[in-house]
Amino acid sequence: MNKIVIRKICSKTTTGISEKYISRFRRKKILNIDFSIISNNCWAGWVYRRYGIEYRTPTVGLFIMPSDYIIFLKNLKEYINMDMKFIKPEDSKYKEYISSKDKRFGSYPIGKLNDIEIHFLHYKSSKEAYEKWNRRKQRINLKNLIVKFNDQNGCEYKEFDEFNKLPYKNKIFFTANNNFTKSESIYIKEYSKSGFVEDDMLFCTKYLNLTQYINGIKKETIFDEWKKWC
Repeated sequence: MNKIVIRKICSKTTTGISEKYISRFRRKKILNIDFSIISNNCWAGWVYRRYGIEYRTPTVGLFIMPSDYIIFLKNLKEYINMDMKFIKPEDSKYKEYISSKDKRFGSYPIGKLNDIEIHFLHYKSSKEAYEKWNRRKQRINLKNLIVKFNDQNGCEYKEFDEFNKLPYKNKIFFTANNNFTKSESIYIKEYSKSGFVEDDMLFCTKYLNLTQYINGIKKETIFDEWKKWC
């Protein structure tokens, strides 16, 4: 019995140590670690942890509903520079939808940037969310950007289509919906029954060579040409 317990403890410890070494090994394969990921959910944080890189984005440990996310992406620089306010869960425009899907609704802070909501799912307080958002947004590299989206949280074709039309150079869209397939789309068949990607971290590396993608990031010029695009 004692041997089994000891083995379990050692296994957990070894796993933790191994992950650090593995992430360092992965990081050595990255040509430029100064890249930023804008994500509608926790995917960005997962990528940075996978490579043992400091977060270079505020979109970590949170989620943004599809329609709000498109608005956010269309005016990224403007929204990033706004001061975050916080609202009560009962004042969220998504209260009915989210509370019917997730029992955690009401237990985490909800930030607001003008008309869009930021749901800080993995934060204990609005103070923590505010401080980390502001600290991390200072690290964004707008010239070395990955913009990621997926089809969860009731994403409709309208949002998918608008995402595809956005002129960012490095876009990724994870989907389990056959109607949401274009050049930036990565179809994850494991979620075909649910019709949407429940967890885009679980099967990500099965369908995407992440290291190769990061090393192939095209320099972003959207903010130089923004006025022409608008």
